[in-house]
Amino acid sequence: MNQYFGLDTLMASNGITSSAAFMAYYIQVLSRRESQNLNEIGFEEWDTPQIDFEYKMLEAEDQIKVMATYVDLNSEPIPIGTKGFNTLTGSIPRQKARWILGENDYRKELIVLQNLNVAATFMNQSPGESIKNYLAKLLFGGLSEIQDAHIGSISYQVGQMKSTGSVTLTDTNNPRGIQNITFSAQIPVANITTLTSDARWFTNDDKTSEGSESDPVNDVKTRVRDLKDKLNGGSVTVEVNETSFFQDMKHSKWQVALGYAIAPALLISAGVSDAAKATAAAVAAAASDDAIKAAFKSVSGADEVIYNKTVCGVEVWDKSTKKLVRNKLQAFNVNTYLFRPSGKVGIKKNVVPLRPDPSAISATIFGGHGIIEYRYDARTKVQDWVSELTVLCVPTRPRDMYILHTK
Repeated sequence: MNQYFGLDTLMASNGITSSAAFMAYYIQVLSRRESQNLNEIGFEEWDTPQIDFEYKMLEAEDQIKVMATYVDLNSEPIPIGTKGFNTLTGSIPRQKARWILGENDYRKELIVLQNLNVAATFMNQSPGESIKNYLAKLLFGGLSEIQDAHIGSISYQVGQMKSTGSVTLTDTNNPRGIQNITFSAQIPVANITTLTSDARWFTNDDKTSEGSESDPVNDVKTRVRDLKDKLNGGSVTVEVNETSFFQDMKHSKWQVALGYAIAPALLISAGVSDAAKATAAAVAAAASDDAIKAAFKSVSGADEVIYNKTVCGVEVWDKSTKKLVRNKLQAFNVNTYLFRPSGKVGIKKNVVPLRPDPSAISATIFGGHGIIEYRYDARTKVQDWVSELTVLCVPTRPRDMYILHTK
């Protein structure tokens, strides 16, 4: 029986006693949450699931079209050259999440249910509905945490591929799993620039000291213009961490450029004198966040600007307090600007999940690209939910992606 001291297992209490019932529950209750807080801009598409953990794919790129050749009346043209395809290869990592309810959790549930029963009796009501709602919320809460864990991991993958050109597993972002492994976006080294010495926008972490040779406006405008030329006039998107962005916009040269963009009449009436520049900087300093964003887009020449504000959580053991704590990690690194073609620039490579033993209760997640399995051990009285998703967010146009680290 799926009971312990008269209390059904959480799954049985919610009428889930088979894989078909679990799948129906997931689709109806949880599937719509998969897109909530999921930041996968530019990487929205899933590739066809594969069996192997190694992947191979052709790099997508915009090619300049070759004009026809002018020849005399009886001459054959020279054939148009065939350009070879660049193949991207790599391995796809597996991620898992787990939720357990043990005997102590059972006893806590019994206490809550007992209190609900007493409260209902006191109010001359049936406790059935309150107990049912409590058990439904408990199951939903646990499965939501598993789902959110994968949402966070995918969002972090996308943000890291964009802002660093790789996903590196470390003690900071994967303290309980494998470490010192890097999954590369295969962006050419020449496409990644880290400003050094006095060219850095700011020389301290508080961003109160500017690099003496820093030229942030030109750094951004030049890269947007160069990428547009490379894309033959195609649209360019700039991505940046939102918090870091507003700190950067306090740079004196950004303040002047933004002020003129916000109040263009100032340029006509006052020109570019020192007094006019001071006025422009004052305009920018007093402007709203939306006005700053609009001015930055105008000054940079970008067709689209995306401000990443996704924060992911990592659970670690704090030795000093002897407690589990949740640290915050920015999905898209600070002090970083990405210049890329607008639209799709990546894809989610996926290894098809293998279904467990038919006796296990399971359901697929994220459109069938992952799986969650439920196990109940009657001997230890432990309920166990384990999910599995093998995915890597891979850029499909790495040679058209340019990263600028400003400090």
